Amino acid sequence: MRCPHFDSGACRSCTLLELPRPRQLAAGRDRVEQLVAPFLAPGTQWDRPIVGPETGFRARGKMAVGGTAQAPVLTLPGQSAGTDLCDCPLYPPGVEAVLDGAKALIRRAQVPPYDVARRRGEIKNILVTASPDGEHLLRLVLRSEKSLERIREHLPALLAAHPSLVAVTANLHPEHTTAVEGTQEIHLAGAASIAIRTGDVTLFSRPQSFLQTNTEVAGQLYRQAASWVHEIAAEQGGAGSSGAPRIWDLYCGLGGFALHVARAVPRARVIGVEVSAEAIEGAREAATAAGIDSASFLAADATEWAIAEADGPDGPPDLVVVNPPRRGLGGELAGWLERSGVTDVVYSSCNPATLTADLAAVPSLRVVAGRYVDMFPHTAHAEVIVRLRRT
Repeated sequence: MRCPHFDSGACRSCTLLELPRPRQLAAGRDRVEQLVAPFLAPGTQWDRPIVGPETGFRARGKMAVGGTAQAPVLTLPGQSAGTDLCDCPLYPPGVEAVLDGAKALIRRAQVPPYDVARRRGEIKNILVTASPDGEHLLRLVLRSEKSLERIREHLPALLAAHPSLVAVTANLHPEHTTAVEGTQEIHLAGAASIAIRTGDVTLFSRPQSFLQTNTEVAGQLYRQAASWVHEIAAEQGGAGSSGAPRIWDLYCGLGGFALHVARAVPRARVIGVEVSAEAIEGAREAATAAGIDSASFLAADATEWAIAEADGPDGPPDLVVVNPPRRGLGGELAGWLERSGVTDVVYSSCNPATLTADLAAVPSLRVVAGRYVDMFPHTAHAEVIVRLRRT
């Protein structure tokens, strides 16, 4: 991939762009495999990496607003404030046009960009979500509600010019911090969620829900987990008192893993647990749309719920899928897994360093299969999915 902004030095987000793609993949894979090597079962072989396109893959764009109300500039957080990066080659077709439309809205509504040094101004960031079907969700991150009336006045022009917009919201972020968004979301127009075809299901992402950045790679990731779970279920035979395996998806997010697992093992009873009530609403919407009634979802702290539920009459599940945030499982949940007696775990990690810490905390579980995941091409960020079995 060639990027004029990288060549000019205006943007250095893709830190490995000068390295040929095969060398990027080889270096990332070697780094992950070396970290996980101490926890492999004898004879374990790594499968080929999960790889997607090198351009046009980002499902979400996060742009910082600079310049003036008359001449707004959209750049990436942490990059040169003077260079407009709406044409970033990582964005799929249609995103640049939507971002240009957002700049036109700022000009028409005369919303002053937030000046970090002076702590003045109103609009901080523009966030856009893109679906594989060319639809978009636009979010305006504002310091206050001061500009909302003007934005609403000029919003019809934006929607008319960009029919791909299925929803527009305002996010209020009054604090002077490096966080991209705040906690309060105000619906301005359109639907409550955007449909994202991912792998074999359609997920429904609400404005503040976590969504995997690389939709193509995420689909492959979900399919791999489902394939392993199908193999495990076949090996276990009629697990559970009813002959239906009980499977927990902890940190289930929008339900990508749980729904793929439910499709792969139709007789299973799948429960997805996620602390975000908004994400759980999306997961339930996706299950209904897919006609999957063997998967249920609830909003709860994954660690607290798993420990309490395992002490109940049904006991621990037959299999656990985990996809924790960057901090990893942590000592409490890892400790429960170690003593739970659960024989099989599928662990998807966005931070191999915390994965290794968690693996050290579950010494009776060993990696029997793994794949490096190239979720963020051209960067040193690495992800990995591993299948664990109790020894």
